[in-house]
Amino acid sequence: MVEAIGYVGSAGAATMWIPQAVRAVRHRADPQALAALSRTTYLVAVVFNVLLASYGLAMEARPVVLAGAVNLCCASVILGALAAGARRRRT
Repeated sequence: MVEAIGYVGSAGAATMWIPQAVRAVRHRADPQALAALSRTTYLVAVVFNVLLASYGLAMEARPVVLAGAVNLCCASVILGALAAGARRRRT
């Protein structure tokens, strides 16, 4: 039962990042759409989600690993979209 609660919580934590990642990818060529996204926030998110996933692996807590991995992927995608947008603005 406790593990099921962990999976439900992890699913919620993971899915809240997916719409932001999709939006960042869709609008990566639109500087105005990306202006509200903070590169620093997503850099911090990458660091903390690496730590979270590492902790989950060490503790053999699959829900924690799942949430950390999905959040890490989403934050990385968002950073990639921000970087692509910044490159386009420079050219």
